[in-house]
This record gives sequence, structure tokens and C-alpha cells, in this order.
Amino acid sequence: MDRTVAGLAFLAVVVASAACTTVPQWQKEGATKEAAAADLKICDAQAPIEPRVQGTRGMPSGIGGERKAAFNTMADREGERMQKDEKFVAECMRGKGYREK
Repeated sequence: MDRTVAGLAFLAVVVASAACTTVPQWQKEGATKEAAAADLKICDAQAPIEPRVQGTRGMPSGIGGERKAAFNTMADREGERMQKDEKFVAECMRGKGYREK
């Protein structure tokens, strides 16, 4: 049951952070929306998605701070991983001649 609650809490953090970020609109002289979407899809597919790293196993199951600290560390790692992927995609799009609106 505790793992289910932790999993749901993690999912809520990821969804909330995704909702708070704005997806950049890319534009390039002479490029259609379809071409921009295709280039974005290519850049996204090429992003070197960093593997997820599992937290420490065997953490105490108490209500105390150990589990909370492990969850917070996991959420921080996931946020950093997502930011690196977004940065790669942005650099790829700029390399193709796009700029953000």
C-alpha cells in the first residue's frame, strides 16, 4: 500500500511539473507548422534520454523523514532529467534554424 501511495504521489509531482512548464512554440522563416512539428519530433526522438536511477533499496518503512527524503531525491532526479532532455531538444531545434516564439 505504501508503494502505491508513493507511486501516486510521484506521478502527481511529474504531472504538476509538466503542467507548469510551457511548451515552446518554434518558428522558422518559410517553415510550415507541419515541418516544424516534424523537426520537433525528430529532435525529441534524438534526445539522449537519461536512464532513470532507482533510489536506495531497503529504506526504513517508518513514517519518518527517511522515506520522504528518498522520494524527494527521486523527484529531484526526475526533474533534472526532464530539464536536460528539454535543453537538448531546444538546442537541436535552434541548430535547425528555429527560434522560440
